[in-house]
Amino acid sequence: MSYNSIYFSGLFIVLFSHQIILAQNKDSAAIISYADKMQIKLNVDSHLENYYVSNNESETDLNLALNNDLRLTLLLDYKIFSLSYSFTPDFLPGNHGDENKGESSYSDFSVSLYPGQFVQELTYQRMKGFYVVNTADFVANLPEDSAYLLFPDLKRTFYGGSTAYILNSDFSIENLVYQREWQRYSTGSFVPRFNYSYAEFSNDFEDFKGKEKDFDFSLDLNYYYNWVLAERFNLSPYAYGGLGTRIQNYRQSGDKLNEKESNTYFTQEYGGGLQLGYNTDKFLMGARVSYKSLNYKNASDLRIQNDSWYGLFFIGYRLDPPENLKRIGDQF
Repeated sequence: MSYNSIYFSGLFIVLFSHQIILAQNKDSAAIISYADKMQIKLNVDSHLENYYVSNNESETDLNLALNNDLRLTLLLDYKIFSLSYSFTPDFLPGNHGDENKGESSYSDFSVSLYPGQFVQELTYQRMKGFYVVNTADFVANLPEDSAYLLFPDLKRTFYGGSTAYILNSDFSIENLVYQREWQRYSTGSFVPRFNYSYAEFSNDFEDFKGKEKDFDFSLDLNYYYNWVLAERFNLSPYAYGGLGTRIQNYRQSGDKLNEKESNTYFTQEYGGGLQLGYNTDKFLMGARVSYKSLNYKNASDLRIQNDSWYGLFFIGYRLDPPENLKRIGDQF
């Protein structure tokens, strides 16, 4: 092991231990909470994943994508919970279906809870209608009006969740990620997060049906830092890395076909980003740029990697909740 590796490993352990000590000393003046206000927020982002399909006989991955560029998310926050609904409306640029890339649909719904220093998230997601981005790698001399291979019936359904714990109680991840609080001075925290999900790809081909089931489990270690630039502005960098396992089952079934295949992958994921935020007691807004990388190898040592940059803009407003909602919220 090199000197630099020993140095950075030691520094990491010292910082991690420091966060555990900080978690035992809570400063009630460090964070302004807006839990008693109802927060309505709108996000616009470009975070729509591409998917890569590979086999042992080809060195080229099949790159599948939706024919949508931007996602719109509506969020409602009150007390310890947050609800969000995302979709890709046609009025946003780049979300129009066309003859070359086909029609796509996307929607997701998520619920987040914030008991103490824990953050619990649950998500349901559905996508349909994919095209092959790198069609030219597989089919040559396609006519101009059929420039891409289309899978209009290909669907992906996702059920997932994550459980995170903020080690430094004077750091507000609800300020950085959810804007439910405001951090009054600069500080950071390690945030370990356990992720678990089930995803299903299905497609109805002419002669058979194909279905893939993925079970994913991973543990990430995140580090967030909130730098208070001024009374109402903050700049927040963050980075994370994680390891996990993907258990994959694939089945093809038809009149003369019934094949099954199972694989287990070791996954690695890392990324980071930078967010600029503005906050008042009623109005909030900000922007974020992020990078994400996921890679894994199968039993034949074929490596698959998915790298993506994406941007996000959010704007929101806080107001007093209606009496009916307030009576429900007072139960928590």
